[in-house]
Amino acid sequence: MSLQIEDNTGKFTQAELEELVNFIGNDLLSDEFDLEWLGAIKIRDSGPSGWRGYWKFKEHLDLNNQIDGIVAVIVLNFYYVRPIKDTQKRLDRLKEVLAHEYGHHWTLSYLRVYQSLDVWRERMPNEYYRLRGLNDRDYARDYSKGWDRCDKEIIAEDYRSLFAPAPYNEEHQMGTSCGGTLELPSQEVKKYIENLNK
Repeated sequence: MSLQIEDNTGKFTQAELEELVNFIGNDLLSDEFDLEWLGAIKIRDSGPSGWRGYWKFKEHLDLNNQIDGIVAVIVLNFYYVRPIKDTQKRLDRLKEVLAHEYGHHWTLSYLRVYQSLDVWRERMPNEYYRLRGLNDRDYARDYSKGWDRCDKEIIAEDYRSLFAPAPYNEEHQMGTSCGGTLELPSQEVKKYIENLNK
């Protein structure tokens, strides 16, 4: 796997950076296409921004101007792990964030490329809303009802809790175990996410 990782903080060894890259290829649900579509992982100190990480992308178009892939970047904010002195615990916290952001990458990449969903302008497909028990009144395609009520954040957390190994899969942020209102994702949700690349 030739995934590019950039440590703009200078706080991680090459072995630690390789551990983050290997975490994606060895421990998370991933395949050749979504790995190829991820241009880079960047670690930087963005201060108290309110976000621990984010995923962004640009569409890649073929000769007929049709989407045939994407070029994405995952950014991890070092600021929120800086106080952790134990290097392995710091790396573990980044893996938890990385699993969530890779959840965006897996789900939204395939929805954009294979189902032509305009991921930031349209809500998740009806099938996901039905499987997850979401409704238009309480949940939105964006952050208008709050971060924890954005369907893209819910599916990224579903991905993390279903496909990351323990302890990186614990405490679904919108699940009942963390004071949220959603049940944990079902096996039907797991199959739905697994099949997005089909």
